[in-house]
Order: sequence, then structure tokens, then C-alpha cells
Amino acid sequence: FGSSWDCGTALHCCSSSPSRSMPTAMRITGRTGRQAHVNGTYEPLQIQHNKMPCWVARAVRPIYLFHSGKGRWVVSKSLDDGSRCYVYAKAVEGRLDPATGVSGAWSCCDTDGQWREDPAVKCEAVPASTDQFVQLRMKLEGDMRQYGLIERSDLKALWRRLDFNGNGIVSLAEIDKMVVELVAGGSWPSWLNNKPALMRAYKKTTLRDGDGDDWVQKREFHALLLNIFWFNRLWQIFSQVDAGQDRRISLAEFTAGLSNLGIQLSQAQAQQEFQSIDSNHGGQVLFVEFCAWVRKRINPDDHPGFDADIASGEHLTKTVRRDLGDAATNEVIATHKCFRDFDELEKEIKLIMSDHKKLHKLWERIDFNGNNIVSLAEIDKLVVEAYPLLNHKPALMRAYKATIKTGDKDDWVDRKEFKTLLGSLFYFNKLYWLFDQGNGDDRRMTFPEFKRMMSTCGVSLSESEAHREFSVIDRNGGGMILFDEFCKYFTCKHCPECLTQLVG
Repeated sequence: FGSSWDCGTALHCCSSSPSRSMPTAMRITGRTGRQAHVNGTYEPLQIQHNKMPCWVARAVRPIYLFHSGKGRWVVSKSLDDGSRCYVYAKAVEGRLDPATGVSGAWSCCDTDGQWREDPAVKCEAVPASTDQFVQLRMKLEGDMRQYGLIERSDLKALWRRLDFNGNGIVSLAEIDKMVVELVAGGSWPSWLNNKPALMRAYKKTTLRDGDGDDWVQKREFHALLLNIFWFNRLWQIFSQVDAGQDRRISLAEFTAGLSNLGIQLSQAQAQQEFQSIDSNHGGQVLFVEFCAWVRKRINPDDHPGFDADIASGEHLTKTVRRDLGDAATNEVIATHKCFRDFDELEKEIKLIMSDHKKLHKLWERIDFNGNNIVSLAEIDKLVVEAYPLLNHKPALMRAYKATIKTGDKDDWVDRKEFKTLLGSLFYFNKLYWLFDQGNGDDRRMTFPEFKRMMSTCGVSLSESEAHREFSVIDRNGGGMILFDEFCKYFTCKHCPECLTQLVG
């Protein structure tokens, strides 16, 4: 059954009793009111964080239990330094888990925004689950790490690409477009592009993990990606159990499918389990019902609210206005930078390059003293006054250096280098913003990172084409390129006009 999956994702038959060699899970109980969602079982991840073990909640939502690296055990929505968390407790040095390694009570943030110790909150070690679906959930972080969806900078880049107009919310259609483009570009595998799974992921993100409106907001983006991977994995299983390929599972298909999964039940047990899933007693199990059954196996204490297929839009305006202001509900968008702004400026700059008169006029503006050369300070002045979207000093500096290195290698930009400067200013700024290169450090990129970046920029390449383009930049064959080299390559590819000279 699992042999047709990608390597490392097949479900293996496991014994029903936990082995002594199995890692230990953690169970948090006792929290009521605000942050009560931290209650639950946390299974061990296959990675370490801050050189310590870490755990993830069985519930398919981003909740992690880990050591902050700064003397605390914390529960948070992301694996980071723990500075923004749900609950925390002081760590005992030398102890490797929060069941035995905390000093004092756990502290929680109450409804008034104040942090207080809550002696009712307890953390205890429990046997790790051997259930096949729990093990599948544990692989999600590995899947997402493989495709560059864990690091904050990668998530920011993908969000900025998705949120084209910068209004802080994205629709189902925009999410679907993102998935299709990432799969077509080779950044994501083809099994992630399934409409029923995407719909379940969208509904769970908006109705269960989010605030109940019809939009995914930036703070819900991590949950959306996690749900996309989860429901697509479930869709793989569902599709293979569904021998008739009619998007429905009969009792016979269910019984055979469980056996192939390594879940051995008698005919009577299988029939009883099937009837518990088939809530309307129609004799067929739909994908949504299958997902609900898996959720109950993984996290039986969780509230089943997200299993309901409901459409909700009644709180949209109130929610968006509360979080984003009135500007997000009309045509006036209040934002710093967005993809749409860069696209519009790109057209403007390319139009100037193609119009000799406009290009000369812009050169005369920057070369206001008429000496036919411009300094870094004069370039900066033009950017601040005419193109505030490009006013990012690290990107400006790198664009300037790339221009003079391409030209006659002095400290000035002359007339014949002006087109190169304009192209570099634009594309270096766009790429520095998109990939969050805030400080201008010499970041290095591997081939998989290069491929992901090209896909995020909307460029689809086959595997052989991607290798060929990467080797163009990686001239020494070392397998690594500088981010600035990528920017220069991208500028030349997308704006060949900037390679020509301004003459006359």
C-alpha cells in the first residue's frame, strides 16, 4: 500500500504496545480559560531545537513544546527563541524534558494580558504513540523542512508572493494559484496539488485555526501550510483505500485498506468502526468523514468543531477592520510594500529604458551638475525623491557595486552604465524585499534554495533547466552561489535592456 508514496512517507505496521526504546511523549493538562488549547499530548519530533529534545502537539496545528535556549521550557506556535509563547516554566539545568526539568509552576497569560503562575498546569511523560496516523502527523515538519517551509525568512518570502496586493489577507483562489504554480515550478511535489485536500486545509485554517472569516491572514499562514501538507497526505491514503476511485469508501474498501495500513481488525470490529464514521448511514464514507475519523484517532480529546463543512462570512468585515483597519475593506490599501507595487514600477522602469527621451531626462535629473558621472550619494538622492519603493540601503549599495563592477570598475556610474544601474536598483530591491535580506549579509544559496527562489518569483524551470541556469552562476562548480550573484543573474535574465548602453 505505501510503496507508491514518496520515499520516507509510507506508513509502516507497528506493534500496538509501546516499546521501552520509544521516545517519550509529553502531556500537558490543567489549563482552563485563555490558552486552554495548550492542553494535550505532544509527540517527540525527530529533530532537536537548541540542542534539546522538542515535541509537537498531536493536533494538526502549529503548537510546539521546546527549550528556549534561555532557561525556559515553553509552548509556542513556532520553534524559535520562545520570546512569544503561550505558557512557560523555568528550566532546571541539565534536565532533558519538561516533565522532570522545571522549577516552580507554569506561567500563563490571563485574559487581562498579565502573566501569572498557574499551579493547575501539569506536564507529565507518557508513552509515545505507535498509531500509524500519529506517526504520519510527526512527519509533517520533516516534509515542510524538505520544501523550505520552516525558516521564518522562507515563509515571509512565500507570503509576500501570495499576498500580491499587500492587504494582509488572501483568498482560496489565491492559495490555489500559489499551489499550482509551486507544483508546476518543481518547488513542491505533484501530490500537494489536490483540490479536495486544499479545500479541507483552507476550511480548517479559516474556521478552526483562524478567526472564522473567509480569508487567510498572515498569522494563519503557517497553519495553512501545515494543513495543506496534512490533508494531502490523508488524501493519498484515502485515494488508495478508494479502490473504485469514486471519492467514496465502501465497507469492503475500508476493511481492505485498514489491513494494508497495518491496522488489523476483525470483520465485526471493522464494521463497527466504519459505522462510527458513516454518520449518515449511507453506506459510503466521504473524504471529510475520513478526515474526522483520523482526527479522533490522533487527538480524541480535541473539540471537533473544524470537522463541520460550513461556510462562514458573516464576521469578515468586522474581523478585517479590527485587525487591518478600514483601508483593508476598500480600494485604498495602507501598506509598506507589496508585489503589485513592484510590478507597476517594473513596467515604468522598462518603459523609461525603451524611451530614449525619458531615459535622457532621468539621467539629467540624477546628473544635476552635468559632469557625466554620478556618485553613490546622487543615486541615493534620486531613489529617495523619485522611487521611495527602492529606498533600501543594503540593496542600493549592492546594486551600486554590481553596476560599477560590470562597468569600468571606478567609483562612479557614468552614462553608459546608467541602464545597468536602473535595472540593478529595481531587481536587487525587489529580491532583497521578497527574501527578507534586510542586512545585506553575504548569504549563500544551494541549488534547492535557488530552485525555490525561482519558483517563488514565478519562474517555472524543469530540473535540467534549473541545473543549467544554476551552473551559469556557479562558475567554479562549488555548489553554492552568493545571493548577490543570484540578484545579478536575475536582473540580466528579466531585464536584458539594462545590458545596453545609454549613448548620445
